[in-house]
This record gives sequence, structure tokens and C-alpha cells, in this order.
Amino acid sequence: MATKLATELESFQSIWKGGFFKADPLEPLDSLYGLWGYTSMQHATYLACIKPYINSTTRAVEIGPGRGAWTRAMVGADEVICLDALSPEHNGFWEYVGRRENVRYCKVEDFSCGMLTDDSVDYLFSFDALCHVSFDGISAYLTNLFPKFRSGAHGFIMVADYAKYNSFVQNQSRFDVTRTLLAKRSGQLKRRLIDAYLLPLQTHARNRANWRLLDLSEDDVARPGRWYNAGGARTCELLERLGYEVVDPDMELDYRSPVIHFRRH
Repeated sequence: MATKLATELESFQSIWKGGFFKADPLEPLDSLYGLWGYTSMQHATYLACIKPYINSTTRAVEIGPGRGAWTRAMVGADEVICLDALSPEHNGFWEYVGRRENVRYCKVEDFSCGMLTDDSVDYLFSFDALCHVSFDGISAYLTNLFPKFRSGAHGFIMVADYAKYNSFVQNQSRFDVTRTLLAKRSGQLKRRLIDAYLLPLQTHARNRANWRLLDLSEDDVARPGRWYNAGGARTCELLERLGYEVVDPDMELDYRSPVIHFRRH
């Protein structure tokens, strides 16, 4: 056995001069596997924020489920309670998620979370919902949720942050997958794929995108579907003031908006 293992170590001595290196882990779109090395932001969020925390004993709450795209990723929980300003009929929720005994949908009239009992929630998730809620509304939600959380409960919320969004708008090329692929040396087949598919896709996406810088001093007036500049740092300060522990102020899963991970001690 010792001779075998020594031979195994020796077999490495003549390869990978300078150290094996195919992709930079700190670059968001650099990939070891090229065209096949990418996963969507939504799926990455599922893998990091939902999958490790949902099991058959979890009592989960989702704020702003909409049609239920994220809800379907949580149906393995003991119970999922969805809170939304719109009705399930309006959202087509049950048609998409399917009727399930462990999923409850509540159309909210306020931010009191009165349908939840104290010390009952293990997990909270909200994505692309609280960005449409004012900071006062977010404050009310997080205040009223605190007694509902069990000790050790985890929460993940995405909020709007105009400064991060503006940085994305000003640095779009860094997050452009076609730029990354074009920067790599490529063979004839890959070159044809780029010419036929990626360049037209890039042009189409840029023409359709309505990216513009947002005014950091924008008003707080309610308008349908608007973003409110809650800000990642301000939301984290609120969480800590309320007694939560901020585990990660931004998981860097969304290039435009912070996803905050917090928990109750």
C-alpha cells in the first residue's frame, strides 16, 4: 500500500506546471466548463438559501409568493405559509403550485402577521417581493415576525438597494456572459456558435433592457409595482436593532439587489 501511494504522489510531479488553473472563482462568469458551466441566479439562490434549510420538520413562511415559483421549491417542508397582498386567484397560485395540505395561502390586509402563532416559524424566505414594500412596511413585517421565530430560525430576504443596482448598471459588462465567452480562445465550431447565437442574443438583450440609474433620493410615495430603496445596510441595521443576528449582509446571489441572511438566536 505504501508503495502504491508513493507512486500515486509521484505521478503528479510532471503535470500542471504553474498550478492547475482554468477559471477564477472570484469572477462571476468565469467557468471551468465553458458553455456548460453556468447556472441561473434563481437556481443558485435555491441551492444556497432554500435547499439546506427545508426538510420534513420545517415550518416555513414566504412573503410575496406571487404565482408560487419559490413556493414549489419549499413544498417538502412540514408546512409552508404564504403571505401576499394579492389573492391566490389573482396570482394563479393554486394552478401553478397545486393543492397541497401543507401549503397555506393568506391574503394579508396589514403587516401584523397575525395568522402566525408565536414561537412557530423555523424559516422565512422572500425574494423579489419586499423590494416593492416601503421601509416602513419591511420594518413592520420584521418587527411582528420576531416573536413568531423559534430560536435558531433562519431568514432570507431580498430588498432593493439603489446603490447596488446603480453599480450593476454602470458595470454591466462584468456580468455579461457573452463577454466572458468571447474573451476565451475558441475553435471554429465555438466561433460559429458565438456568431450565430450569442452575438444576436447579446444585441437583443441590450436593446430590450431598460437599465437606468436610480435616484438615491427618490420619494417614498406608493405607486404600483415600484421599488423602494430600503438599502441593504439600513435593513441589516434594522434587523440587529430588533434582536436578529445578521449572518450575511449580502449573499451576492443577485447582481442587482442584496439577499440578506439572518437568524434569531
